[in-house]
Amino acid sequence: MNMKKTLIAVSLIATLGLTSCGISFNSENTSTTEKTTEATTEEETTEETSEDATEDTTKKSRRDKEATTEASTEDTTEKTTDKEDTTKEDTTKASSSAADVKPVEGLSENYADLENRSFAYNGKVFTLGKSTLQDLIDGGVPFKESDLNNKDNNVNKNHSTSYYNVDITDFSHLQVDFTNFTDGNLSEKECVLTTARWYSIYVPNSSYDDKRNADIEDDLAEAQTIIQFAFPITMKKSELLEKCPDGEADDYNNVDYKIDSTKYYGKSGYHFEFSDDSDQLEDVSISYLP
Repeated sequence: MNMKKTLIAVSLIATLGLTSCGISFNSENTSTTEKTTEATTEEETTEETSEDATEDTTKKSRRDKEATTEASTEDTTEKTTDKEDTTKEDTTKASSSAADVKPVEGLSENYADLENRSFAYNGKVFTLGKSTLQDLIDGGVPFKESDLNNKDNNVNKNHSTSYYNVDITDFSHLQVDFTNFTDGNLSEKECVLTTARWYSIYVPNSSYDDKRNADIEDDLAEAQTIIQFAFPITMKKSELLEKCPDGEADDYNNVDYKIDSTKYYGKSGYHFEFSDDSDQLEDVSISYLP
């Protein structure tokens, strides 16, 4: 008994010692980093505004990593008859509603319109270079709360915010950032939209079985009812080039439509990435520089 009490006492002392030292096993770094857009060197501006200019192989690796974190539980649990019926109804609704999606007023008919770089969330249009973070918040874009904690942070002139993230569907996501192009300081919520990146961690693939491809198509159909661009997010590379034949294609199945900035070093515009397997759009970044 004495030995037991001794061991318990030692354990309690060790626990209290760790607590008093302030050790936390669940701490999270929430600091925000800024990207500079200073016009003094081409290298600095490239870092802040060309997320879409990153090595294509790196982006594909990132998407593969994101895909592995999506755990599929569809086949692990047997559903009741009522739940199965509800799931089928939801899928049918998503597919039919996607087919009924109408063009949003304010979006261009040109898939890569450099004079109107916009997207719509639930029918509300936001334009790069004009809309602010506060506009997107007021428009109902559901940012992560951890990101919104930074909306009142100060942003120096010619600097950008970190990315704000939005989950559109299970597989489909949106990233946006904002920049201070004024001569003074602004809060993040006052800065204008300068990057909008949509991507899906999965698109249909010939190596997937029919059920998996059907699930991916349903997810993309649902995404199209929520977020809209001048182009359909399910388009193929050939559709883009037919509509906008002046794009610059590279060896990695990407197509760019960009122009030089009149104030900063670097280019901005559209960067489309297509699946090597199906030629379907899987990632697009729209950027803005005055």
